[in-house]
Amino acid sequence: MKPNDIFSRAARLCGIGEEFLSENELTDVHARALDAINTVLFDLEGREPIESIGSQETVAEKTAEAAVYGVAMFLSLAFGDTDKSALFSDIYNQKRSAVKSNIASVVDALPRTGAV
Repeated sequence: MKPNDIFSRAARLCGIGEEFLSENELTDVHARALDAINTVLFDLEGREPIESIGSQETVAEKTAEAAVYGVAMFLSLAFGDTDKSALFSDIYNQKRSAVKSNIASVVDALPRTGAV
């Protein structure tokens, strides 16, 4: 998923339609979205900042799904919709924990009671 795709999905979650995005000059919204994307991607992956919202860099699907809700959280907060921001914050934190909790191996941890 590209950064612009993350922004588009987050904008739809915030109630910003494609018509609004295509009809208006959104330099301020794009700047806020780029800051939100960079903040969320740094939080999830420790990734270097993306230079432009139209960048062709790809984001892993598992990370991108969490990033959409993180960006929606920041955008809704920027637009003053604290109810949506709280909702997106809860969803983002759940998805963030799933991204951050990579289990590399499972070890047998049962206690032994006798000589083996």
